[in-house]
Amino acid sequence: MSVNGHWRDKHAAKELVTVISKDITTVHEVIQNSVKQYGNHKALGTRTFLGHHHPAGARFPLAKFGETKWTTYAEFGDLVKGFGAGLLELGLESAPPGVDLQTTDAPHTILIFEETCAQWSIAAFGAFSQSICVATSYATLGMSAVIEALNETKAGAIVCNISTVSKVAKACAGKVPSLKTIIYTTNNSVETSLPADAADTGSLRVLSVDNVVKMGLDNGKPFCPPTPETLGVIMYTSGSTGKPKGVMIKHKSMVASIAAVKVKFLDLNLLEGKETYIAYRPAAHILELCAELAAFAMGWEVGYADPKTISSKGACRQRPDGTLNETPAYPYPPGAIQEFRPSVMAGVPKIWDVLKKGVEDQVGKYSAAKQFVFKVAFIGRYWAVKQGRESYLLKALVLNKLADTLGGRLKVGLTGGGPISGEIQTFIRTAFCMPLLQGYALTETTCAGTIQEVHDNRNGVVGPPLGSVEIKLRSCMKNGEPEVMDREKKPYMTTDTSHYGQRVAGRGEVLIRGVSVSEGYFKQKEKTDEVFDKDGWFSTGDVAVFLPDGTITIVDRVKNLVKLKGGEYIAIEAMEKEYGASPYVNPMNGGIMCYGDGDMDKPVALVQANLLELKRWAEQTDTKYNKLEDLCNLPAAEKLVLDSLLAAGKAGNLGSNELLGAIALISGTGSPVDAEATSPWTPENGGLTASNKLNRQPIMMSCKTLLDPIKKKGIK
Repeated sequence: MSVNGHWRDKHAAKELVTVISKDITTVHEVIQNSVKQYGNHKALGTRTFLGHHHPAGARFPLAKFGETKWTTYAEFGDLVKGFGAGLLELGLESAPPGVDLQTTDAPHTILIFEETCAQWSIAAFGAFSQSICVATSYATLGMSAVIEALNETKAGAIVCNISTVSKVAKACAGKVPSLKTIIYTTNNSVETSLPADAADTGSLRVLSVDNVVKMGLDNGKPFCPPTPETLGVIMYTSGSTGKPKGVMIKHKSMVASIAAVKVKFLDLNLLEGKETYIAYRPAAHILELCAELAAFAMGWEVGYADPKTISSKGACRQRPDGTLNETPAYPYPPGAIQEFRPSVMAGVPKIWDVLKKGVEDQVGKYSAAKQFVFKVAFIGRYWAVKQGRESYLLKALVLNKLADTLGGRLKVGLTGGGPISGEIQTFIRTAFCMPLLQGYALTETTCAGTIQEVHDNRNGVVGPPLGSVEIKLRSCMKNGEPEVMDREKKPYMTTDTSHYGQRVAGRGEVLIRGVSVSEGYFKQKEKTDEVFDKDGWFSTGDVAVFLPDGTITIVDRVKNLVKLKGGEYIAIEAMEKEYGASPYVNPMNGGIMCYGDGDMDKPVALVQANLLELKRWAEQTDTKYNKLEDLCNLPAAEKLVLDSLLAAGKAGNLGSNELLGAIALISGTGSPVDAEATSPWTPENGGLTASNKLNRQPIMMSCKTLLDPIKKKGIK
């Protein structure tokens, strides 16, 4: 629904959603309300980790699990209370109302450097209960990023896995003055206390999460509840654009997002106190954190896992008699998804792609007759869903067997963290007999953006705005020049009524406003001011079209920062800057254009080749060729240039996800006026803007025959 050019959810036409209720305005109050309302219900489910099993001939070991242990909401409440009070005993301090954590050195913050697990949640919500801020860091980040986050936030304690205690202590020694305590989890560990050979941690005090909980419960300090304005989370990004940015998220922003997601869940006929959510993605990612918060707000069971053991491929299950089950079969299934049998699941496109390929592998082992039956059932249900019908007989006889591989209870799947291909979305919703809804949001908006409607079977559509935000578009023009153009060399304008022949209600950069929008970047005012304006609008850098029904489709980027299939950011322009240092790149012809999208695991690049350097290499290696431009088609030349680019990228400290998977060489001998696959990139042929910046869409069109093959090489 459009209100003065600002698009809103149908439930929020008059007023945006800001709180769950007048009594629930902070995350602390969310948890305490659920503890009170759902005390005897299961809250946290953890599979007992029993070490690893090495099957004969297998390349990698399997994680071995035993029975699942559940913590009730009442028990969860006690653990949260104990951990929060324990932090005070360790010297952490509650943040006074109104304090700006950017201007104080007081220990008001802890850093969580761990994979998703029950103890992650206990630590976070325990900190919230005492108005202590939680900084988050991906467990896969290097120690340099962790040290930087600790120093920037002046964190007094770090929560990490028992296996990384020594590594953390050694890395932080003498480098992090604020750090006094290491608190360890026992997630996926057979150790319950710190081994003797890992006990040398210098002056740092080391305790387990359980120790901290007991200390807090023994001393019994009361809650020091946060206010809606209290800074709850500093969420550090993966840092692919250079220095990681810590997004500042207040309690009011998290609650607004939870409230809006709850409205959406109820619209999906999901029931309070009745569903099961599987948590396996990093809780340091805003999608996972907000999904878990919403699950707790609705009194759901939350089962914890990890991407490697969500299916039976990475796990085995020990039966009560001591034997092992390595197949995805009941009883005692190895994979978490069958163990917890979730009714709600969120994932990035790569996860759904893995599930799709798993089904294809399974069907590929069927007999010819069974494969034929599956194809008939799949096609039949595909057309039924497309027409808004259901195919109950096909589901019952054929496709429900596939749904059983996901536990058999999934009501809805949510995909985010990057665009999902139409092929994958169609396959999942058809084969697994459930809606797979695409969403769009950012860390800076506390995961509030859009979610596709349950009956919307279109691909590429990310839905209407959530109830806690409003969205508008901005024409992509700056100083009279287009910032980015479509493949027809037209700028994206809010006044546009057509997008490649499709009727639309405007095109442009997505701007989002609402209580869910965060406060900016911690101690990075200049970067904050670049994208957060005085009227509360956050500039996403994503280009979208508004469809007449109020839904949006993301079609391009302004900032050229994109996500790969696994949800990792790649900074296109930063990559091009570093790769441009290779002597085999010809900057005069336009240099190098990197490319990545949500279907790819690795980025690729089109390279305007330096023919003189290639000629020198050919002469030194006695490589034969007829014309100079022929060198660009030689596999040996491609390998030479790719190796040089990777060396330049590593020298420029690019992330592993930013290292190229494949390249195509362009001779630059084509027309500088008419766009051809062999052309240099110029303003005249549309390859460059008037200010000599890469004009990506026209390049992609003219070089389609080169780009399409190497895009396939970027997919594992």
